[in-house]
Amino acid sequence: MTERKIALFPEFSRICCDLYDEINKELKTEQPEISEHSIGFIYGYRESLKLSISRLNGNLVFKGFYNGHDLLVSPIGKHKNAETFAACAKYIKDKFGSGRIGAIPKTTAMELAGAGFKPVADRDDFDYIYSVKELIELTGEKFHAKKNLVNNFVKRYNYEYRALDTLLLPECLELHEKWCNLRDCRSKLSENVEDRMVLELLKNFSHWKLFGGAILIDGKVQAFTLLEELNRNTAVGHVEKANTEFKGIYQAINQFTAEKLLSKYEFVNREQDVGEPGLRKAKLSYNPVSFAEKYYIEI
Repeated sequence: MTERKIALFPEFSRICCDLYDEINKELKTEQPEISEHSIGFIYGYRESLKLSISRLNGNLVFKGFYNGHDLLVSPIGKHKNAETFAACAKYIKDKFGSGRIGAIPKTTAMELAGAGFKPVADRDDFDYIYSVKELIELTGEKFHAKKNLVNNFVKRYNYEYRALDTLLLPECLELHEKWCNLRDCRSKLSENVEDRMVLELLKNFSHWKLFGGAILIDGKVQAFTLLEELNRNTAVGHVEKANTEFKGIYQAINQFTAEKLLSKYEFVNREQDVGEPGLRKAKLSYNPVSFAEKYYIEI
């Protein structure tokens, strides 16, 4: 008899590397639209969000803890949705007294609303969806400033763009450490969570079949990005870090990556703005074509 790797609900298993194939198989079947249903989220945040995993009605359920709140992530899978969410709600009520089921895709939320649940739109958690073609071409007035920054970057610096490989990872880690120290990120909850996610993904880059790119200036990594395939026509970008001493470097790595690595996809999901005004402004400035809307149910 084959040993079951993932615990059956209401038991939960620690998320470890041995579960990668089983989780990845479910993701490939689902073809998800939201960034929480990705290897980068599941493994990147497994420690900082204290994520664990369970199987319920053929779906994968994730339990976590963030900012003082217990939560369940919307299940991966669409089997018996109403029954599955009812069991999750009862679990939260019985075990914690209160909590939240978050990151519920819009189509699932609408189905649940018809079954008597009360999902609430979570604008801060909406994923931004961009046209890869637009990010490559940067044509028209709406991209005029971005195009100028990229063009000036190309003229000004002795740069090279390379697909990310294991040889570049130590320099990426070094750049991230510099970026983090400048912002004192380990003293702030949200940035500390992100910091640990970046380290997880860089250190396990090959194991989890991520891909990415880096800009080298005078032979040294000054920007990098990490992505994965979310579904057949969409990639999801998990990380983008750069040394802002080089003007236009963020715009450059965005455009170079779209052109060199994302041309096989129609869209790229660049995740949420978490309600941070500066980040929201930056993401809106790239003119998203849509949002992957997400909802939550408060218990």
